[in-house]
Amino acid sequence: MNAMTSEQRVITSKLGATPRLHALASWVPKTTRVFVDVGTNHAILPILVARRTRAKLSIGIDRSAHALQDAERKVRRSHCARRIALRLGDGLSGLAPDEVEVVCLAGLGSANMVEILRGGLAVMQQSWGSGTTVRLILHPLGCCARPRAFLAANGFELVADTTVMSRGRRCTVLVADRRP
Repeated sequence: MNAMTSEQRVITSKLGATPRLHALASWVPKTTRVFVDVGTNHAILPILVARRTRAKLSIGIDRSAHALQDAERKVRRSHCARRIALRLGDGLSGLAPDEVEVVCLAGLGSANMVEILRGGLAVMQQSWGSGTTVRLILHPLGCCARPRAFLAANGFELVADTTVMSRGRRCTVLVADRRP
């Protein structure tokens, strides 16, 4: 973990980063080139990743323009703006294969999560087809059977299946890699 300055610690605490978000960020390898947060909402996770890793780019995608306006303010205040891009979009559409390396989908229902993953399967296949290992960091709400079945059916190796307590709730985190 990169050492944070006292100013960065204060900014991180003001962001509202929960134990769940810290746990998700901890699964992003330090050598990551591009991190993608689908359903970024307020961009807290891309900010955490930009601070913890050497990722050249953290991309936050959301289909709500209102959420992205708030996210833009947070990114500007975080002093990480040159390493974070915010995009209006739905799922993995609009990503280039070289932007699909580490992808996080968190706080979505299992069916919606799998629908997004299926919709992004072509760009993920292009990415691992060009020699990139694709890592998925998933935090489904409710049952995890559908995301687990998607991972198994598409050649992903489960790296971690863990539970984090956050705000009095148990949060399942699945981490899976698909090697070229």
